[in-house]
Amino acid sequence: METLLDKLHKDHINFVKLLSFLEKQLQLLEHFENSDLAAMIDAIAYMKEYPDHVHHPLEDVIFKYFIEHYDDARESINDLLLQHIEMPLLTNKLLMMLKDALADIPQSRDELCESMSRYITLQREHMDKEEVEVYPFLKSNLDANDWENIDSELSKIDDPLFGENVKKSYQSLLFQVIG
Repeated sequence: METLLDKLHKDHINFVKLLSFLEKQLQLLEHFENSDLAAMIDAIAYMKEYPDHVHHPLEDVIFKYFIEHYDDARESINDLLLQHIEMPLLTNKLLMMLKDALADIPQSRDELCESMSRYITLQREHMDKEEVEVYPFLKSNLDANDWENIDSELSKIDDPLFGENVKKSYQSLLFQVIG
């Protein structure tokens, strides 16, 4: 049976695919080659819709439960909780910049590239910290009763890009991301 941490780990695998796609688009943009701004907008819109509004809130429930019941790893977990608040702000900023670029609203290419690069780096560092430091720690310290308590607080929501029912507006993006 798939555990919640397994599901969150699978999400991270999918997010890495999306970030790799964004990195390729960023390289094109940095070299003044044709990048797919519409697909980049779809990718960032997805990051706003699923990670920012579903994945991170699921983690928040687990992290807050852990902090309330255990003293270990409090600093690392609090850092991640703060990033969950900051990340949507970066997502919104980048999404706006990409939409402006698609609409031919003048802006600095360097600033757009820098924002995209920073966003990708932050996302990767955030997931690395969760995967390397926090998830293994949670896995070894939370027992079945803890997971039942956590699970009772969560609602199951399907991933609109990598889930069983791909949202129509993401079908083209999915094809580009996974080939």
